[in-house]
Amino acid sequence: MISFANPWYLLLMPIASGPLVLHLLSRRKMKRTEFSSLFFLRKLRERRFRWLKLRDVLLLILRTLFLVFLVLALAGPIWKGRFPLGKVRADVVVILDDSYSTAARFSDLKATALRLVDELSLGSRVALLSPSGSLWDTVWGEPESAAERIQALASSRSGRDLQAAWLQALKLLDKSRASTRRVALISDGQEHALGFLENERIPSDVEVFCFIDEASFPANTSILDVELYPGFPLPGEERFLRIRLGRSGKKVEKTLSLWVDERMVEERRIRLSEGRKEIEFRLPQAAQEVRVALDPDSIPADDQRFVLASGSRRLRIGLVGDAGSDFLELALRVGGDLEVQNVRPAGAARLSSSSYDVLIWDGATSCPFQARAAASQGLAVLILLDGDVEDVAGAFNSLGVSSGEGFEILGPSSLFADLEEQDRRQMRIKRYARLEPTGAKVILPLSGGDPLMLADTSQDIYYLATRFTAQHTELVYRALFPAILQRIVTYVAGEKSQRERFIGDTLRVRVQKGEPLFVETPQLHYEITPQQVAGGYRVEFGATADGGFYRIGAEGFVVNPDPAEAFFTKIKTADLQKHGIKVHPLGASTPRKLWFWFLILAALCLAAEFLFIFL
Repeated sequence: MISFANPWYLLLMPIASGPLVLHLLSRRKMKRTEFSSLFFLRKLRERRFRWLKLRDVLLLILRTLFLVFLVLALAGPIWKGRFPLGKVRADVVVILDDSYSTAARFSDLKATALRLVDELSLGSRVALLSPSGSLWDTVWGEPESAAERIQALASSRSGRDLQAAWLQALKLLDKSRASTRRVALISDGQEHALGFLENERIPSDVEVFCFIDEASFPANTSILDVELYPGFPLPGEERFLRIRLGRSGKKVEKTLSLWVDERMVEERRIRLSEGRKEIEFRLPQAAQEVRVALDPDSIPADDQRFVLASGSRRLRIGLVGDAGSDFLELALRVGGDLEVQNVRPAGAARLSSSSYDVLIWDGATSCPFQARAAASQGLAVLILLDGDVEDVAGAFNSLGVSSGEGFEILGPSSLFADLEEQDRRQMRIKRYARLEPTGAKVILPLSGGDPLMLADTSQDIYYLATRFTAQHTELVYRALFPAILQRIVTYVAGEKSQRERFIGDTLRVRVQKGEPLFVETPQLHYEITPQQVAGGYRVEFGATADGGFYRIGAEGFVVNPDPAEAFFTKIKTADLQKHGIKVHPLGASTPRKLWFWFLILAALCLAAEFLFIFL
């Protein structure tokens, strides 16, 4: 099927008949006159003039074709070809990949989606989905309205894969009663986006088409990761920001800038070649909101990253203790860098992240319901276990208490990676609960293999297998004890705030009261009323669309583009075809412009004409 971008130029097509008209007119003006002396010339003409007549006819054809091809080139012919889906009445779910890696070729992806929708048979229904959630149909719609929405869509800053959209497509088709049901995935072919399909079970009554951009990814420089070091500093300790950059393409020179609390503090000119490079900046002591940025390039979404540093604010600690908590409380108060308040057990259930940064519960046999209630309100909780420790479902099983005859020292861990060996050997633990993780993550191990510190990150509850008393550890008599304890508390407080959140994620904050909260995003500032849920109130900020700093009430978040989207590896089409997916190149499903080829044909006709004339 051929269409024209500028069809009004076809009105000039009668000009192509000009050479034929001129040829016919010239024949009418010629008169035949016989001369007796031309007898021998007539014989010569029979041999020579046959070629001249043929040449005239060929020149006439070439001149006519030259004008025809020239007019067609001006009209902008477009060949759509045969579309793989065909003219069949069907319910079709179109999944259009709008992740940030598609930015450079998103117009081609949209053109494919528009043509697909435009060529659906009469009576077909369509639903649109995209990984960012910009398109997320829960009901079927008409192709005409779908085309308008596709036309208005722009590539997002999200780095999500297409799996959530795929599952939604199967839900829609499961309720469809159409005889033909189809899913069309349109993507740049990145393995991160489509790799999940290799492990998916495709229903036998659903046809799956995948349109993949076969072009190579554009040259790009991206910020792959940023890391604060040390991650959880002691009060007053100097901090650094490590930045890992990735480059695909030839060698370039880029400007990397460091912004702290909306002020640029340093700028460097760096050279990058294919591969990775690490850069380090020293951070000011009072730094809170940190941003690193590169010069924008082909994919601008991965040219900046955001980090929340601790700043100069003192951590607020709520302490539930007993008579044996003296050493613990004293170590927390050393230096005055932590603000410690005693809390009664009964009142702990009403605490939230707006009350304290960390709730420490010293001397528990399990996870008290008050501590679990505080964690459900967004407050990080640290529980120091003692006595006959009980199992905690989803976290650990209790294996009893250590014999207490010998001692254990700390094993290697990233939390104390900067600790010298002689200092680590001073941290002797004599009595501790022996725990078997069933879901919790080991943060601090002991030298014998038992965990000393576990993290149930699903609830922001952390467990220490011992207490800091003279009966449990000799560490309470060491000068290093306050620094070690404050590092652990800083880790618990910072782990929640620094947990990676990506564009497209939903931010949730649980609060105790239903009073309006102030919400701050990179684009807007407004108030929102919490929704009542079981056990309190909750504020949700759904589908974050931009990277940056977010604040809901007293709780801050940092949102970044997903670095996995910056790894430009194409999926192998053969692996998809093994699962019954019909794979087509993106170019086969988008219109091909033919004006250049018609222009070449016109030039060839003109060249052939000159060749006949001079020969």
